[in-house]
Amino acid sequence: MTNKKLLYGIIVISLISLFLVIWNNYQISGKCGIENCHGLDITCGPNVSEVCDMMYMAGDNCRQYVGCQIVDGKCQLVKNQKFDLCKSCVEKCSVDFKDDQIKFFECESKCTE
Repeated sequence: MTNKKLLYGIIVISLISLFLVIWNNYQISGKCGIENCHGLDITCGPNVSEVCDMMYMAGDNCRQYVGCQIVDGKCQLVKNQKFDLCKSCVEKCSVDFKDDQIKFFECESKCTE
């Protein structure tokens, strides 16, 4: 009887361990990417946009400096310093040329240089 309990205990522990390994691998290998197509407010998650329209919005050029990665099992935005500089530049252009769209986009186009 003791051997059966020991065997059942080993089986239960093995199944729980297997479940945890599978769950952890699912979490790590789950889909992770940019969920929205335009602008400076970028969200990361499993609902990655497969197709985006050709429309251009302010700040879209800055998006080349970001990506999404799984960090500690969570899908997170990863950006470099160029993104922060570009975003600040676009925001300044927006303030400086709030009443002139042409000058705004001329200014904004220089934010990635």
